[in-house]
Amino acid sequence: MIRSGSIKSRLLATLVVGLLAMFVLLWLVVSGALRELTANYLEDRLDQEMASILAELALDDKDVITLDGGHVDALFHFAFSGYYYQMTLHGGGESQTLRSRSLGSFTLDFPAVPVGERVRVFSKGPRNEKLITLVRTIPLRERQLTVAVAEDLTPIDEDLDRFLFIYSIISLVFLVLLALIHVVAVRRAMHPMERIHQAVMQLEMGQIGKLPDDVPDEMKKIVGQINHLLQKTEQRLVRSRTTITNLAHAMKSPLAALFQIVHHPTLGADEPLRQEIEGRLEHLHELIERELRRARLADHPLSGMFFLPEQSLGNLARTLNTIHFRRKIEVELDFPAGMLLPFDREDMMEMFGNLLDNAFKWAQARIRVTLREAPGEVLILVEDDGPGVQPEEREMLTARGVRLDESRSGHGLGLAIVRETVEHYVGSMALGRSPDLGGFRVEIRLPTGAGR
Repeated sequence: MIRSGSIKSRLLATLVVGLLAMFVLLWLVVSGALRELTANYLEDRLDQEMASILAELALDDKDVITLDGGHVDALFHFAFSGYYYQMTLHGGGESQTLRSRSLGSFTLDFPAVPVGERVRVFSKGPRNEKLITLVRTIPLRERQLTVAVAEDLTPIDEDLDRFLFIYSIISLVFLVLLALIHVVAVRRAMHPMERIHQAVMQLEMGQIGKLPDDVPDEMKKIVGQINHLLQKTEQRLVRSRTTITNLAHAMKSPLAALFQIVHHPTLGADEPLRQEIEGRLEHLHELIERELRRARLADHPLSGMFFLPEQSLGNLARTLNTIHFRRKIEVELDFPAGMLLPFDREDMMEMFGNLLDNAFKWAQARIRVTLREAPGEVLILVEDDGPGVQPEEREMLTARGVRLDESRSGHGLGLAIVRETVEHYVGSMALGRSPDLGGFRVEIRLPTGAGR
């Protein structure tokens, strides 16, 4: 179905309206021209018949007109033959009218014509048929003679109507063929826009970094501006991430110096103050490490509106294996091939990055990530074979209003970020123990339909 607001629909609508208008106009021109040519031809023929009739006309001394019918075309003698003449002598006395035998008692109806002029009129015949009538008034002595010669148009009109019907059918066939050809041409002309649309979808999913340049000249400026904007956005994001990374690295040295100061013997007398300062420094150290991990895990600066686990989770697992290369952890990824989720790619990378980084920290040898699609939602399971979390700690971790990073070192900070992402997507998160691996288990449900 063609949308009324699309360029394709406008082009096709303009084309169809133009072709229909051209067809109707051409039909009217051809029909009118044929009928006019036919009328002109019949008028010339009627003029010749009128000349033949006038050649046989006689006027006696008493101004009585007579006509030698033996030299007139025989068709004028048969009743209702379709060929008729009528002559009226008027002026200076009583008028006299002569009619062809084919008219019977019927009188032709035509307007008055000035002397010396000739007119063509269309009127009704004795059987209500359409007649073309040639009327002429000529001077005859002191009087005027009006001569009318008529011919039945019915057979000619039937032939014209038959021809115009065939012409209309052939024209409609060519009109449909021409419209189909133009539809194909418009679709082929719009094909580059379809490719641009596919490229934009790939851009949204993070599969490509810019739109392709092999587009028609009319689209090059738009595509160029979009690519320029993407490049500027990417540069700004890279600079922002680089700045955060540099700042985090720059803060590590002063933080290490502060740790040394905290452990200085002069602070030993005030143990509560030393522990409070040391706790706050540990919190700052975890925040710095979190930002550094986020910078290392981000493999593409542009976000995407769709998340492809097959493309992203494999790269994330390899990156974390590189970071924790001493642990020798096996990561098992379990999800359908070609799975596509309607979530922001950057949000998902941050969520899975924190979940897997937390799992790498506590796992012994195995981590399993499971994704399953259910009606209206996506189920995400991240499990490890580590020591897990006690039930009373799990209840505290899932309680609303509790800062997870303050509950337990190692699980809290990453899970706080995960919880924020889940709440942003109006999802739910449950913590527990893995029945298969025996360690920590995070179960997340994210709605994919109207529940979001």
